[in-house]
Amino acid sequence: MRRPLIGMALVLMAAVSAAGCQGTGTTSTSGDGGSSAPAGQARFVLVAKADASDYWTAVKEGAMKAGTELGVTVEWVGPATETEPDKQLQQLDSAINSKPAGIGFAPQDGAQAQADTYLQKAKDAGIPVVAFDTPVADSDIPIATVASDNKQIGADAAKQMNDLIGGKGKVGIIAHGEVGTAADRRDGFIDWMKANAPGVELLPTQNGNSDQAESRTKAAGVLTANPDLVGFFGTDDDSVIAIAEEVQEKGSKAVVIGVDASPDEIRLVKEGKITGGITQNPGGIGYQAVKVLYDASKGTQPTEKNIVSPAVWYTKDNLTSEEVVAVLGNV
Repeated sequence: MRRPLIGMALVLMAAVSAAGCQGTGTTSTSGDGGSSAPAGQARFVLVAKADASDYWTAVKEGAMKAGTELGVTVEWVGPATETEPDKQLQQLDSAINSKPAGIGFAPQDGAQAQADTYLQKAKDAGIPVVAFDTPVADSDIPIATVASDNKQIGADAAKQMNDLIGGKGKVGIIAHGEVGTAADRRDGFIDWMKANAPGVELLPTQNGNSDQAESRTKAAGVLTANPDLVGFFGTDDDSVIAIAEEVQEKGSKAVVIGVDASPDEIRLVKEGKITGGITQNPGGIGYQAVKVLYDASKGTQPTEKNIVSPAVWYTKDNLTSEEVVAVLGNV
């Protein structure tokens, strides 16, 4: 892991400490992004990729924290799962029609192809848009993208895996999609291995669609076909949790690592069933997305189009280290 990222993590985490995420009550949520802010108070709508996971809850808490501190209304909407692009685009359209001071958008994979049409509508209406967590493919409409460097996350995971398995043997991958963050992490992992680990045999990537049941089925197939597997990488919490459970079920000795840091994932790390993970700073992503939108509403445009949120490698042995606590808190 690049040391500069750790320093950045300390800065971002200071901005989004977990205390008082709902604070003064100046933030709110809405089912469709169409409610009104109190008179004289700016309103921003964040359209998330999903609204039913630990990761997105953490992003939401960061966004709400920013709303409280800045004295603005933040509305949060998103489909129940990450595989409902039509629903998400409907929510985005409703948000645009409600004419907020700004919109944050984390596109689902299936929404990418049509997203630019809706974002052009927002631009024509004079509504600034910030992409968060996931870039909007082939669009220059967002004034900034607040996200982790997902290719670097994949590369860092590959280096950790290579060190853990001694640089040789079969390694499997379960991705949580085929485009967007899943593709970036997958490709970063594969590219690093191809360039630096000639003794590692990468098996074909399986897509679990960020669904634990589907990911576990895919993991079972890989383990059955490859009883000599030495490593298994999951590109998000759902995929790596499913991998860990199936590795335990089959009695495999494969090293399991992943991305994210949901409570269940951290529990499995503490139990030794997942060796380690690379976690983003989800609260920092939500906080920074609102902050950029707020600044834009005041006439200050971001100086960078890509605002990188840092990531950190954690294991059961370093959960109490300063670097990890700065991102995860005391877990």
